[in-house]
Amino acid sequence: MYVIDSWYAVLDSREVRRGKPHAARRFGRELVFWRDADGAVQCVSDRCPHRGAALSGGRVRDGCIECPFHGFRFDGAGACVKVPCNGPEDQRPKHLATQAYPVREAHGFVWLWWGEARPAGDYPPVPWFDRLEGYAYSGFVEDTKVDWTRNVENQLDWAHLPFVHKTTIGGSFPHEIEVRSKVEGDHLTTWLAHQEDEQGKPSFYLRFAFPNIWYNPFFGNLMIGFVAFVPIDEAHSRLHFRTYARLPILPALSRLAARIVDLFNRVIVRQDLRVIQTQPTGSHEAHRQERLVQSDLAIAHFRRELTRRSQSPIKINRQPPSNLAS
Repeated sequence: MYVIDSWYAVLDSREVRRGKPHAARRFGRELVFWRDADGAVQCVSDRCPHRGAALSGGRVRDGCIECPFHGFRFDGAGACVKVPCNGPEDQRPKHLATQAYPVREAHGFVWLWWGEARPAGDYPPVPWFDRLEGYAYSGFVEDTKVDWTRNVENQLDWAHLPFVHKTTIGGSFPHEIEVRSKVEGDHLTTWLAHQEDEQGKPSFYLRFAFPNIWYNPFFGNLMIGFVAFVPIDEAHSRLHFRTYARLPILPALSRLAARIVDLFNRVIVRQDLRVIQTQPTGSHEAHRQERLVQSDLAIAHFRRELTRRSQSPIKINRQPPSNLAS
């Protein structure tokens, strides 16, 4: 299940290099990414419509992707712009057009639009957390053998901390908790009742932005954990973890501090995966077999919103969240 008409972070920008196609399976589809003559990322189906060869096995020529089988070339709009065996350079056979996907590059990620194509000026901005501006970051990638939604739900799950992470971040975490959760616009924010001040504002919280990014400020906002949950197919997903850091006194050491925290985060992620990868994939049937409790409130809200946003047509309030936990 995927949120429709949304930008998904699908690759780190550094994965798509000039002059070289990059193959990637996303949303259960084989795709090929490359940079055109201007350096802009392009994406089409990784199957030549002529004879079905993988375009990713070819070359980037004149800003287009060239099939390794017969040299047919395709531009970023999916049009076949050259058929060598036909002779004339200006031929653009319409029946050879392939599926193209709108992509953007921002914040160190390549974003892919999952939904109906729109005129160039009608796409919304990519989702992001403005709080991350001005921070240095480090990151790593983890491939998992579960549906992407299972990984999202794990990052919204408070009650697993003292059990899965008892030797790391959950050693002193309370067993008995009351979870708060609220959806405002495209953001789902969750926190614990005992961490609220007199005005109901939490001192510590987790926030998910639909369709597939999450963050968690800690150490008094000196650092922020970030995850992009990338859908590969029904049983596989990729996690792009980042630690953002901003040290006002020693700003030059911010990236180093982020790298050190990432070493610790790798341990935490492996603790999660030992359990998550034993779960059934994140299907509706698996969800129906589960019996949620109060501590799963944020997970219930995520599932409700995922179902609603996967339908078409949809009307969604795009207003940003309030200052409940800014």
